[in-house]
Parts: sequence; structure tokens; C-alpha cells
Amino acid sequence: MSVQPFRLPQGGRIDRDRRIAFHFNDRRYEGFAGDTLASALVANGVHLLARSFKYHRPRGLVAAGVEEPNALVQLGTGGHEEPNVRATMQPLYDGLVARSINCWPSVSFDVGAINDRIARLIPAGFYYKTFLGSPRMWTIYERFIRQAAGLGLAPQEPDASRYVKRHASCDVLIVGAGPAGLAAALAAGRSGAQVVLADEQEEPGGTLLAGSAAIDDRSAADWVAATLDELVSMPNLRLLPRTTIFGYYDHNLLLGLERVSDHCGPLPATDPMPRQRLWKIRARQVVLASGALERPLVFADNDRPGVMLAQAAATYATRYAALAGRRAIVFTNNDSAYRAALDLIDAGGSVAAAIDLRPTADGPLAQELRERGVEILTGHGIVATEGHRRLAAASAAPIDGNLVRAAAQRRYECDLMLMSGGWNPVVHLFSQSRGSLRYDEAIAAFVPDKAAQPVRAAGSANGSFSLAACLAEGFRAGGQATADAGIDRVVAGPGPRAASEPADAPLKPVWQVPTGVERGKSGKRFVDFQNDVTAEDIALAHREGYRSIEHVKRYTTTGMGTDQGKTGNVNALAILAEAQERTPPEIGTTTFRPPYTPVTIGAFAGYERDALLDPVRRTPIHAWHEAHGAVFENVGQWRRAHFYPRSGETMDDAVQREIKAARTTVGIFDASTLGKIEIGGPDPAEFLGRVYNKK
Repeated sequence: MSVQPFRLPQGGRIDRDRRIAFHFNDRRYEGFAGDTLASALVANGVHLLARSFKYHRPRGLVAAGVEEPNALVQLGTGGHEEPNVRATMQPLYDGLVARSINCWPSVSFDVGAINDRIARLIPAGFYYKTFLGSPRMWTIYERFIRQAAGLGLAPQEPDASRYVKRHASCDVLIVGAGPAGLAAALAAGRSGAQVVLADEQEEPGGTLLAGSAAIDDRSAADWVAATLDELVSMPNLRLLPRTTIFGYYDHNLLLGLERVSDHCGPLPATDPMPRQRLWKIRARQVVLASGALERPLVFADNDRPGVMLAQAAATYATRYAALAGRRAIVFTNNDSAYRAALDLIDAGGSVAAAIDLRPTADGPLAQELRERGVEILTGHGIVATEGHRRLAAASAAPIDGNLVRAAAQRRYECDLMLMSGGWNPVVHLFSQSRGSLRYDEAIAAFVPDKAAQPVRAAGSANGSFSLAACLAEGFRAGGQATADAGIDRVVAGPGPRAASEPADAPLKPVWQVPTGVERGKSGKRFVDFQNDVTAEDIALAHREGYRSIEHVKRYTTTGMGTDQGKTGNVNALAILAEAQERTPPEIGTTTFRPPYTPVTIGAFAGYERDALLDPVRRTPIHAWHEAHGAVFENVGQWRRAHFYPRSGETMDDAVQREIKAARTTVGIFDASTLGKIEIGGPDPAEFLGRVYNKK
């Protein structure tokens, strides 16, 4: 029997009656049906999952969803191998095989970690300044650079999976099936409109799947189940779970990737089920209920395995019954981390202390945490962490602006840190649609502003974070979208209601936590975990004259990884704003481009592969050419006879013989491959006479 030492004895949405065996880095583990690869590793006590891109530092999980920057794995073998798969988004299936990437000889001992020791020699943009010698030397540099940095390996065998494409049209497309998306689907579906509801998770519900909230006087989980029963019964609504809408194009064309059988593992060649399906959806109206992503805090050595986003740690405990650590502390600048800490405690976890950057923490959530026996230090920040392959301790000190009272430090032994720097609405698709964004000072993030296409945002994607607001905005957005789509029957009346929640106290934006130590002597403060971009790298770009956030992005590579800066971009532009003594809205955002998350190349190809990639066209006398030994050439997509060699003849001999035959006897030219021009009208002969020279 497999031991899962960090698995809680009860709770979660996993099926404990279905054990699933899998391998990670050549070791066998077990999880349960309903686990992701990430949650199963957490339950098994595996916390070192990866090495960072540039410095090869030990890395663990930061998130629980698509924003995860660290836990990328090489999944599968042979014709079913795929690089850079997020462990947080890969459902567990029996026989799954995965391994860490960008490490040698192993993730536990990586020779490339020497880069961390020589970090001062390889700052941001060092490649622009270093490799300027002879072009011949670049071939040498390139080998070492490719060996030292990178992500997964390209598969060596042809892709054995099947991919298909489908087109669809609808009155209303709803992106996201959390509280706002489900409420929008109820309003739009009840009107009789043709509705498509797409969600990237294995099951709809979003944050409602893990938590103690109540809707319409019943638990959130029961409300989700009842809502899904109603939606599934609607003949006018199509539900697409495991489907990520990744691109928003002109004329309300949106592309989505449905992971049809990724949760089943590799299928036999005889199984007709595709692995993935590419959807091309034309919608009259779009409702974006895509939620929000939690921001990390930027402080010294904030990348140690065990330092995790607060909501992610709570999600592993409540949804997957897996503890990311046995002794946790909280580091925050807002109240949402307290809610996550309470969920963690309710699930069976332990929280020792909470460190809050704000001068006071008097809200009801903070008070409830105190009543649970958790110490809260206000006006403090984490200034140092300890541990190598796993977080072991953290030190907090009073902070006033950029001043740190190092003498008053307090050290906490811990193996888990729940950090929260606020929330970023998922505005990617809205921006792709050419909609404009505005900066909301209250949440210190960008939110949708003016739409350029028939689209509206609702709930957390619109900067409204309370459950009551998400439900109300979602229901209202679904009704408005239906009306704007031209549907006469629009559902009126109240939508689903959640119990009123006490208002959160205002957050305090702190874009980089000071260390109280001279620059260069403290731990690195990471902004972009995937590309190893630090606050110091952004400051260096500023000192070297880079002013535009787009230029800083390219110089430092922040936000250029497969996570596309989902957790780090707002921190990066705010740190640049501080360096320039400007505000975040004055700096602006980088350009959001599709895809929202990486898409398998095979999904774009679909059936159009091998012989179907470039269809062969044959002329009516193709068989005659073959019978007479023709050597063919490709002309466009046509197979045309090139020459007819006889035994011992070269191409030149055969061509000369054919020329002589055509000049002395007769030749035939097959022109059926050429384009045709049809000429009509009363005088085509006169027209052609004027086009062609008669002499």
C-alpha cells in the first residue's frame, strides 16, 4: 500500500476508492482519481519539482492552476511524449510517467546550480553584451547556452495522438464556469439563447469547489451540482469542460482547446477518440468570467520550495485533501490570505503566525484567525528565508517604507508560507479583443475598461472579488448579453444570492519588500519565477536607460515564459514605475497576445498531417505517366511528369531524347495542371485579338 504522508484523512473532491499509480523522476507513487499530478506529488511529500531556467535554483509549486511558473514536466514517452506540461493542470491517470526538466544529472543535484553562485556575472541582458565577438564563436557559445538554460525537450518520435477541429456558433459564449460564469449561464440559458459555456478546469465550479460559502441557503458545492443539473438539461446550452479559450480575434471569433482525453492517458491506435479538439467559435456576444490570479510578494529568497500563493495552498488542502506543509505562516498585504489560512486550518492544516505589511489588521477575518490562536504581526515583512530544497524558516522584521528594523527580527520555523500580494483580474482575452484597460487603485490592478467588440467582463475578471458581487454581475451580464444578441425572451428577476460578507480592509500595495541589507548581499527577490527575473534586474534595466515596459520585458525576459507573466507582470511594471517615480497606469501594460496558455501544435494541424498536410493532385493521364516510367516533380500540389528515363539514361539524356522526338515527330503537353481563364461576352475573339500579338 502506498503511503501518502501529506494526504489528509478526509475531505477533498478525490475518489479514495480509486488508487492511481504513477511515476515521477523514475520513482513510483500513488494518488487518487480526481488528483492532478501536482496535488498527488504534494500528498506524497514531493516538494522539489524543478530547477529554475537561468540559475537552476530548487523550485517547488507556487500555484494550483494555469499560472504555475515552476512545475513544468516532460510528460509521457515515445509517440505520446510532450514537454512543458504544467503539473497543476495535468489530471492523474494510471501509468502516468513524468520527469523534471532543465536539470542535470537530476533535480536533486543539478550541476547548473553553479550559475546561482556566479549570478553577478550573468545579470539581465548579459548575452547582449557578452557574445559580440566573432560570428564563428557563436556556434560554441550556443551549445553551452542551450545546455545551461532551457525548458523541455522536443519529442523524437512522431506524435501518435489524434486531433480534430470543430466549428461552432452561438448567441452567447461564456468563458469560465466559476460563480460568475455559472450565474451568467443560468440567465442566458433560461432565455432560450444558444449558449456555450467553456471552462478550463476538470469540472465546473471554480473557487466554489473548495470552501465553506453558501448560496441560496445551501452549500456552494450543492448549489454548483444543482446548477449543473439545470444547465445540462438545457438543449440550447453546450457545456465544454477541460476547454481553455486561448485566443480572441476579430468579429468575435474565439479559439478554444478542449482536452478530450488527456485525463485518460495515451489511447490505443484503434481508439477513435481524439486527444484534443480545437474549437473555432463565432459568438454574437461574449461574457468573460475568467476570474483572477493571485499575485506573489517580492521579497528575499521568495522562490524556495514551500513558498506558495495563499489560495493555492488552501486549494490543495480543501479540494485535494493534500497538505503542502505541516507548519505554515502567512505573509500578506490584504485580507484574502486570512480567508485562505482559515480554509487551510479547517481542512486540517496548521498556521503558526501571520505577517501583515499593513500597519493594522482589524477586519473580521483577521480577528477570527487570532481567535484560532494565530499570532498576527502588523507592520512587518519577511526579510529572509532559510532552507535549500525546502523552506525551513523565515525571518520577519518591522518595516516602515524602505526602512527595516533588523534588530527587531523574529524567526519562525516553517515548511510552508502562504503569500498574497493581491489579485490580478484575468484580462488577457479582453485585451486580445482590443479592449482597453484601466488601473483600479482600490485593488492595485488593471481591469477591463472600454470594449472594442461585443464583450463584457463579470465577477473577479471585472475586479469584483466578493462572492455576492460575482453572482450578481454574472447573472446581469448573462441577461444583458442575451438581450444584445437579439433574443426577445430575457430572464428577469433575481439571480442566485450569497450570504453577505464583511468587507475586506483595503490592501497596501508593496511591490518589493526591503531587506535592510546592502544591495547584492541579500537574497534574490524574484518577480518572474519562470525566467529568474529579479527586482534587481528591473532596476538594472532602468539604470541602463530602458523606459518602456515593452523594452524592459525583452531586455530582462520578464513575462516571456510559457506562463506569459500571469503572476509577475503587474509586479514588474509597478517596480519599474517606482524606479521612474511614476505610477503603474503611466507605465501601462505589455501586449496580451494569444495563446493565453500554450497549445499543442498537433491541435492546430488536426487531420491535416502526413498525406493530408499537402494533398497530392493527379492529372487525368497520371496512370499513363506512371506506366511509362515517368519521374515526377511537384508543381504546386500537382504531380507532373518531369522526364522519362530509360535504362542507363541520365536526366539530361532523357530530356534530350524527348526534345528530339517532339521536334522530329510529335509531342504532347498535358496542360490540365495550369490555371484556366474563362472568357464570355459577345465578342471574345475580338478581345483576344487585342490581347495577343497577331503577327
